[in-house]
Amino acid sequence: MEPLNNTTELGAYDTAINVIGGLKDCNILIKVLDSHFNQSDTLKDLFNQRNEFNLRTERSRTRIEREVRKVFLQFSNQDHQDLIQGISRECIPLQDKQLFLFWQLALNNRLFREITARVFMKTYFSGRASISKEDIIAYLKESLSQNESQQISWSQNTINTLSTKYLNLMSKLGFVSSGRIKTFIHVRPSSEAQVVFLYFAKLYSPNASNILTNELLPISFIPSEDIQERLKRLSLKGLFNMNFNGVALNIELIHSYKGVCDVLYS
Repeated sequence: MEPLNNTTELGAYDTAINVIGGLKDCNILIKVLDSHFNQSDTLKDLFNQRNEFNLRTERSRTRIEREVRKVFLQFSNQDHQDLIQGISRECIPLQDKQLFLFWQLALNNRLFREITARVFMKTYFSGRASISKEDIIAYLKESLSQNESQQISWSQNTINTLSTKYLNLMSKLGFVSSGRIKTFIHVRPSSEAQVVFLYFAKLYSPNASNILTNELLPISFIPSEDIQERLKRLSLKGLFNMNFNGVALNIELIHSYKGVCDVLYS
């Protein structure tokens, strides 16, 4: 297993979406997690010796390996690494693993997180049947104009590519259709995945207990009007502690980051 690396600058914008969204099959990223935490395997073997990404040149392999490491294999602390190691278990259903990849990417990549929370999920819950490239483009243009302090000067071509690759990625993760019109696919996280989401949310905001104010909540795929009832049912199963005072919905995690997947998927 490769060593913990907690040097990621989670607040910076970058265009990693272009690389990840360009992968032919995002399920290969599950193998990336397996290789990272496997004592007898390495990412170098996966990328170079076995070339499981099916890349033609060493330059492409190096570039994609760098971006994959940055967005999926960076950990803010030991708890974060323990959680990601746990979700690589073979017994976890593919649909849940795809959600975990999605949440890990959102946790580590600011641009992906903000597009997802402020555009994708907002449109998903609005009742619209589909989302378009133009929705993403409009958000990026507005966001760039309001964040001059970030000193980002992306060209129109870069913005167009980001929008296209973002929707391609969401299609490969199973959240929208693969056709020209990106129709939403209904996502209902399993009970186990909903509990794991709370651990991702805690990693994002470790000093806050009120899940209703957590900026990751919109990407949980849980409708805001259902959140209290769903979490209440799960807390009654003894999976975590919950307290609702009419304003704050406070969550207390009772399992370790290292052991929660053993409890949920045993």
